[in-house]
Order: sequence, then C-alpha cells, then structure tokens
Amino acid sequence: MKELSDKELFDIVKVDNTQAFSVLFDRYGNTLLSFILKRIGSITDAEDILQDVFASLWNRRHKIEIEDSIYPYLFKAAKYEVIDWMIQDQKRIKHFERLVLPLEEEPVGASSSDEKLLVQELSFMLDHEIAKMPMTMQSAFNLSRMEGLSIKEIAFRLSISEQTVKNNISLALSRLKLKAK
Repeated sequence: MKELSDKELFDIVKVDNTQAFSVLFDRYGNTLLSFILKRIGSITDAEDILQDVFASLWNRRHKIEIEDSIYPYLFKAAKYEVIDWMIQDQKRIKHFERLVLPLEEEPVGASSSDEKLLVQELSFMLDHEIAKMPMTMQSAFNLSRMEGLSIKEIAFRLSISEQTVKNNISLALSRLKLKAK
C-alpha cells in the first residue's frame, strides 16, 4: 500500500480504510510536525495540532477531492491550525496577564495584613514556578515581564532569535497559567 500514489491512497481512505489513512500519516506526519514545531516551539502543542490536522482530514474525507498529492491540502490545514493556535495562545496570555501579573504589585489601599500576606504568597509561588523553568525561558520571561525589555532587546541580550524569545515567553506564561488554576 505504501507504493500507491496519494490519489490512490486517498480514494481508499474515502471508503473508510484506516490502514490507508495510516500510510498517509506515516508519509507526511513528520514533515508536517517539523513545519508546525518550527512555528510554535512546543513539541506537545505541535503534536496536538498535527493530530487535529489528521482528525480533520479523516472527518472530511468524503468531501475532499485531490488531483494528485494530498500534501498541499495537509500543508494548508496545518498552516491554518497554527494560526488558530497562535490566536488562542495570545488570548490565553492576555487573560493570564490581566489576572496574575497585577498580583505582583501591592493592591491599592492594601492595609490589611491578610491582603499583604496573600500578595507575598502569590509572589513566592510565582518566583518558585519561574525558578523551575529552563534557563532560556526563565531569562526571556524575567527580561520581558520584570525588566520590561522588548522582544528585540531580549533576543540581542540572549543571542537567540526573536521568535525563540516569543515562544519562550508564551510557554512561560502558559506554564504559569496552568499553575494558577
């Protein structure tokens, strides 16, 4: 079955053949995973996106028509899934920043010892979680959120690409958000 063309394989997939579907996954899975991973930087999220792409292919198999190769369809689907992931990630980051980061500052009119204690505990928990992050992620996060440097300045200071800085900050915020739940 591996020697069949994409069109022949996909015609077999259309009659609900999971073995042919597995051959398509084996044929293009690693290439797509590499493409996705380069854009988002997280292997776990990249694998999830890859699964979404192939789940969508399976669910829409009766409606999809291909002329020669399935790769252009898969590539486009992966591209749109990455864009959707990035939009959702930005929403999660903004939500996290609105909820958690203001807790580092002393509340206006905070005179009660309970409020001050809560702020100290949250600050300690935040510092503890940041300390558990990989060094590059930790540095990128601290330079961005604690020192207020731009992505470009952080990239220069750490000698890494701007996209790597963005990915590390995004992953750091995602980790902190998970701990905040």
